[in-house]
Amino acid sequence: MTKNQYSRRLIGLKVLVTGATSGLGFSVSVALAKESADVIAVGRNKNHLENLSNAIKNTNGTITLVCIDLAKQGTIEELSQKISEKFGQLNVIIHCAMPSFQMMPINQISLKEFEKNLLSPITVCFRLISCFHEILSRNPKGLFIYISDFRTIKFNGPYNATKKACDQILLAYKKENERLGVTVLIQYPEAMATKLRKKVFPGEQNIDPDTTYREAKKIISQIVNTYRS
Repeated sequence: MTKNQYSRRLIGLKVLVTGATSGLGFSVSVALAKESADVIAVGRNKNHLENLSNAIKNTNGTITLVCIDLAKQGTIEELSQKISEKFGQLNVIIHCAMPSFQMMPINQISLKEFEKNLLSPITVCFRLISCFHEILSRNPKGLFIYISDFRTIKFNGPYNATKKACDQILLAYKKENERLGVTVLIQYPEAMATKLRKKVFPGEQNIDPDTTYREAKKIISQIVNTYRS
């Protein structure tokens, strides 16, 4: 398929994707570009971001690479300011980023590891909301999509707890904005053959490698439906 054959359903939309260097974040970034969106791709690995840029070259969309660690103080705050100054608007945030966790029993996790693996992702979620609410609200159809997980499994206490805590933050945010404000969607994708999934849930069998692609298409459809309504 050539560049001109791709769809243009999301032309002009500014979309921020966290965790864009692998897994669902990578797939959804490419899918967004094929729909002519302007993708702002956030990741910690410069080489992986460049791989994403190469994958997007022959699509309708454009990409802005942002190599930062969201967990570091000031990074999200600075990013929101720069996006506001450069683009003046942001239509969608897709929060895919999630640190990997070492599997172990709860009683063997150190306090330091617990604080790092549990509190940091929750704080990132909160900071994304607090720092980007104003710019998302400039658009009557501003959209925040969070990639969660309803599955729980032993030896993954911090991961399980992090997902549930972020769900609750986003559900409250959704209620607070349900009349006039940002639209909030929480996605619970099928099991995907990603590096993070293999680490968090080792031993899973028969995961369809195309699941990540299908889940990316679902997200695209939801964005299209939001902006067509």
